[in-house]
Amino acid sequence: MVTYDPRNMEWDLYCSLMAELFSSNDIGTVPEERWRDWVDGINGIGLFGQSAIPDQRLCETWQDWAEQMVGIMNIGA
Repeated sequence: MVTYDPRNMEWDLYCSLMAELFSSNDIGTVPEERWRDWVDGINGIGLFGQSAIPDQRLCETWQDWAEQMVGIMNIGA
């Protein structure tokens, strides 16, 4: 499984691309100020809940979290 590299992306684009990539899970999109809530929602998806998804509480920005996701999701690719 591969996810999007957030470098040089604005939140709206990243969130939309991820929502499309995982559309069968209906994660939807949220405003940037709610990125932590969005990540918590992703944690509830079986695929992510069973992996070593980064803890958003340890990240200062959504980019920090998303960059960690790239490393984790690309391991199994």
